Amino acid sequence: MIGYLSSAVAQLSDPKLRRVLWIALLGAVFVFAALWAIVWWLVGFFDPSAVWGLSWLAERFGETFDWFAGIAIGLTLVLVTFLMFPAVMTILMGFLLEDVAGAVEQRHYPAAGAARPQPMSEIVLSTVKFAAVAILLNILVLPLYLVLFILPGANLVLYYLLNGYLLGREYYELVAFRRLPPGQATQLRRRYRSRVLVAGMIVAVLMTVPVVNLVAPILGAAFMVHVTHDLLRRLPSV
Repeated sequence: MIGYLSSAVAQLSDPKLRRVLWIALLGAVFVFAALWAIVWWLVGFFDPSAVWGLSWLAERFGETFDWFAGIAIGLTLVLVTFLMFPAVMTILMGFLLEDVAGAVEQRHYPAAGAARPQPMSEIVLSTVKFAAVAILLNILVLPLYLVLFILPGANLVLYYLLNGYLLGREYYELVAFRRLPPGQATQLRRRYRSRVLVAGMIVAVLMTVPVVNLVAPILGAAFMVHVTHDLLRRLPSV
């Protein structure tokens, strides 16, 4: 997998990949900016102390309570942004992967031939399904993140496992569905689930490294094209 990652890094200068990167990054910035704006509007529209049943604290501590409440809401938004960034970038990449996969395949897998025509309904369904699973799982494990906060490193392990699963599965399917019917692609993924998980964890790690995380989504997509084609070569054994 190190070789596949090196090949992906070497291709970052490709104009097609840079174009997709900028579109995805700007899209993610817009999504999170809208999220923050909506949350702060709701905070201003509704009284947080009343919603949380903490009116008595607000009455007793006044501006001090409002100050701490603002910090708590801000930190929560930062945490949610950090946790959901990989998922949002991957969702956006789902509509742009054709350019990335095409560029990587043209350079490294010219013998693969043309990709399988995908109906837009299949692409949308796959992307929406991933979005729902990613949001649901991140919400479900959020309390676990808070519990594991007392164990140094435990939160990080959980983060990489969860997002490794999500990113590995989604990036794999985005590439594999171009070559195989969904049912056959899913069967192949399940057979080699550990390889897909490890590949996804590598992408998740890249997304937490400062500066590198700016190119991690497109780097991860290019990397997963190589990983997926490696699995596609194993099809006779499925």
